[in-house]
Amino acid sequence: MKIKNLFAIALLALSAVVPSLAQGFQMPPIPVDKAVRIGKLPNGLTYYVRQNGYPEKRVNFYIAQRVGSIQENDDQRGLAHFLEHMAFNGSDNFKENGVIEYTRSLGVEFGSDLNAYTGIDQTVYRICNVPSTRREALDSCLLILKDWSNGLTLDAKEIDKERGVIHEEWRLRTDASSRMFERNLEALYPGSKYGKRYPIGKMEIIDNFKPEALRKYYQKWYRPDNQAIIVVGDIDVDYTENKIKEMFSGIKLIPNAAPVVDEQVPDNAEPIILIDKDKEQTINVVQMFFKHDAVPDSAKGDLSYLMADYLKSVVTGMLNARLGELAQNADCPFVQAYCYDGSYIFSKTKDAFSMVVVPKDGKTEEAIAAVMREALRASQFGFTPTEFVRAKSNYMSALEKAYTNRNKRENAKYGDEYRDHFLSNEPIPSLEDQYNIMQQITPMIPVEAVNQGMGEMISRNDSNLVVFSINNEKEGAVYPTVDGIKKAIADVRAEQLTAYVDNVKDEPLIKTLPAKGTIKSEKENNKLGYKELTLSNGARVLLKKTDFKDDEVLMVASSKGGSSLLDEKDFANMKAFDDVIEASGLGEFSHTELEKALAGKQVSLSMSLNKLHETISGRSTPKDIETLLQLNYLYFTAIKKDEKSYTSLMTMLETMLKNQSISPEKAFVDSMQCTLNSHNPRFTSIKAEDLKDVNYDRILEIAKERTANAADFTFMFVGNFDETTLRPLIEQYIASLPAKGKKENWRKVATYAQGNVVNKFTRKMDTPKAQAYIYWYNNNVPYSLENDIKVDVAGQILSMIYLKKIREDASAAYSAGAVGRTTAGSDVPFTVLLGVCPMKPEKADLAIKIMKDEVAAMAKTVDADMLTKVKELMLKQADDNAKKNGYWLGAISNFDELGIDVVTDYKKIVGELTPESIAAFVKDVIIAGGNSVEIIMLPQE
Repeated sequence: MKIKNLFAIALLALSAVVPSLAQGFQMPPIPVDKAVRIGKLPNGLTYYVRQNGYPEKRVNFYIAQRVGSIQENDDQRGLAHFLEHMAFNGSDNFKENGVIEYTRSLGVEFGSDLNAYTGIDQTVYRICNVPSTRREALDSCLLILKDWSNGLTLDAKEIDKERGVIHEEWRLRTDASSRMFERNLEALYPGSKYGKRYPIGKMEIIDNFKPEALRKYYQKWYRPDNQAIIVVGDIDVDYTENKIKEMFSGIKLIPNAAPVVDEQVPDNAEPIILIDKDKEQTINVVQMFFKHDAVPDSAKGDLSYLMADYLKSVVTGMLNARLGELAQNADCPFVQAYCYDGSYIFSKTKDAFSMVVVPKDGKTEEAIAAVMREALRASQFGFTPTEFVRAKSNYMSALEKAYTNRNKRENAKYGDEYRDHFLSNEPIPSLEDQYNIMQQITPMIPVEAVNQGMGEMISRNDSNLVVFSINNEKEGAVYPTVDGIKKAIADVRAEQLTAYVDNVKDEPLIKTLPAKGTIKSEKENNKLGYKELTLSNGARVLLKKTDFKDDEVLMVASSKGGSSLLDEKDFANMKAFDDVIEASGLGEFSHTELEKALAGKQVSLSMSLNKLHETISGRSTPKDIETLLQLNYLYFTAIKKDEKSYTSLMTMLETMLKNQSISPEKAFVDSMQCTLNSHNPRFTSIKAEDLKDVNYDRILEIAKERTANAADFTFMFVGNFDETTLRPLIEQYIASLPAKGKKENWRKVATYAQGNVVNKFTRKMDTPKAQAYIYWYNNNVPYSLENDIKVDVAGQILSMIYLKKIREDASAAYSAGAVGRTTAGSDVPFTVLLGVCPMKPEKADLAIKIMKDEVAAMAKTVDADMLTKVKELMLKQADDNAKKNGYWLGAISNFDELGIDVVTDYKKIVGELTPESIAAFVKDVIIAGGNSVEIIMLPQE
């Protein structure tokens, strides 16, 4: 595809809307959001500053560098990524791990809030969710950005300590698919540095480079003209801009600085077809790329770019819908396929129209032919008007949802947009401008223009075609061949295709509305601020109106029972239940027909069978809340059996599951589940051999049994609903539900291992890995909010200790952490502290010793400074959670069903915690529980 042709199509389409364009006038520019202040210092540094009040009193800081691994020399492979790690290991104003410790004191969590990434052509650091209440703290965050910009110490001892950490990151991320990708990367990028600059680099270089090599990269490329400072949040824009100028203007731009030059990706006259296999690859996957030039940064400024992006979005959406529908046919040679248009793997200068397909066993070439056939069918005949109406509705409803919530966009969304504007000149219109522009233009774009766009997606010949096939290696397997793939594509190109027929069911979700029920009584819950309605059929509805998000209403319907009421003969059915119900239809609509009928609706709903409850949960915009309640009504009254969709699901599950046992990671998870739950088959994940015992009719019967009595359900709504609109809908679609049968309760089924249990095993692996999960838990102490808070604190402190002692000091792991939790309303009390460590095999004994020793040490003493930092984070998170609908949904559920108030005293309990109280909790609850389970996997010698 020639991208300029897509732009020409966009221009032609726009000419119908803006007649002056047909007379040769210049395309209108995409307006830049006036709410962001953009500037550039004399030394070349760019900055973006924006005031944003959602969430309140929070600020995000970023420094984006337009350099990455592509700037490395051959002897520096991996050093761009290594440098990113070193940014957290000492700088002019923050010695050693001072950045981590200082930001922790602000309630900023390392990993989720404080982090960075290195790409091929970019490196981005961030400090997020910083409280804005102290100006000096915000100044200090800017100081951290300044140190990252040009003040890293790059101490030789710290560099040596980090080598092992990088090794373990490489080990952790290496699996079958990554091994095949890395060994084929040069063939995917012949004649380009992209094939030799995978960011993780070469481990032989990581082990042996001289510190001066890292310093040279830093000094050469981390320069103000390659950097942007981005600050978004609840700030004073004038003050922040002046502070950036004050701090960063003094950084000197080195003379004769090396320019950043975009690396090119050569075209390939003949198709590149690569086939590889690995014994640990669980499924076969094929990627097909039709390469084309990327849009130059200079060409992204006017409406033709916005329209070309719109064309690509609706085209790929329509083709994906066809591929999903095709996958449901029994004779389809693939179980899953999708397409997209974007970067060719990770190159900036070359894009691709890409198709990904998961073939059935032994049918790779047929699968390639099938997806190619559908792409060519769309290219030759285009899409139907009804398909286009759905695609356009989906696009505009998603844009409308974002527009409705425009005053409550989170800082991270703006931060990402400004990063992309700096790095690749992506447009940054305001949501108001974008919405208004697209509202005016999209109704005028005919399906014929969109079909011209599809015609440009697929190359007329096989030049610039790349096919990459990765396969499970096993005895007796049939693998594709280069000649076979070429023939499959050539044969499809020679076929006489026919146009797609769009079968649409044009009727309402519910043809005949049920007889309305009534709201019999209501009362207020003043403690948590919600209303409780009792309906004429006995169902209860809880309503909490919020304005946290203007575009969101959450709903959960819940009843006691769940899978605990099923016996062994139904274990396979209960494990497949959620997927099978999701694959079914509703009312008179098959699964595919329902997807088409919901086009343009921002609504989702699903039914689940959990251990102790059956639930129907979902979300919608306020505009689509009636559709949400109609779907809920149909889940209770009319789940439709869809054999075609069910057969497709079971085929996909068989394909995904049958080779899972060859994955070391999956073997570890299975061992963990079995050991923790005393090898109870109820709690193992579904396996390929279980599929023969899945019975569709029985699953539908279980669903019908569980939804027979609406009086056994509590329906909760939290969000920005209009109560005067919602109340009659509740009477129409909830109060009218059948309420027959008895009320149920769950039964005790948990079988946690008792005492001290160790499951230590070895496994042959291509990339040797070691993994440890250690549980310490109590099955006797009942739930309390205080214990919930204390175990959470203990887990966070333990994570800090593990990070310092296992990762930083011992270089025994890339990541090591812990989590503490306790379950409210469980069949068996479960208060647990869990340590997790994927570790260097040679240092496994040391890592495990540290994991155990530090839990024992916490029972005696707890570091006061660590506790203070954790409390700061938890208090900040409590304020954040109080503005989230999902948090209130859980809080109301706990209070209504269990009488547990997790809101009122939370901050008081956190504030009163002491090192002594946490140590006593670990000693008297966690260790005194007398239960520990160790699951340790080591590589076979």
